[in-house]
Amino acid sequence: MDRDKIILSGITGTSAMTLFSYWLSESKNENFSEPEILSQLIKKFPPGFTKTQADIAGWCTHYAIGTGFALMFNEIWKVSKTKPSIPSGALLGALSGLAGIAAWQIIFAVHPNPPAKNLKKYFGHLLIAHIVFGIFSTIPYKFKNKE
Repeated sequence: MDRDKIILSGITGTSAMTLFSYWLSESKNENFSEPEILSQLIKKFPPGFTKTQADIAGWCTHYAIGTGFALMFNEIWKVSKTKPSIPSGALLGALSGLAGIAAWQIIFAVHPNPPAKNLKKYFGHLLIAHIVFGIFSTIPYKFKNKE
């Protein structure tokens, strides 16, 4: 069933992307973690979530968006009759990264109190992180196709 493939792909890709972001955050001593930044944005936005509520909302939002991208990948592969592959996953990841960067630009522009961030570095990381997402979301999709 497509639903199971999509959910598994979304979770796997989002988890790999998040691990990459945490690794990069640690190696660069800077926060690139999407769920944490989402949490900061939510915490600073009225009506005033608690830190725990904002953390939960940040993580849930991050995984929901990842699953949404996996759904879009599924539809693109079906409509284009392209087989899921590492190269097509990387390409779709890069395209979703560009969409993600545009969305983050809007969020940071309209948010009344965004966290301080070097957006150029963050957006550069985000493009690579989405390529990681695209590759890793493709792997379980291919596996589930063989069942």
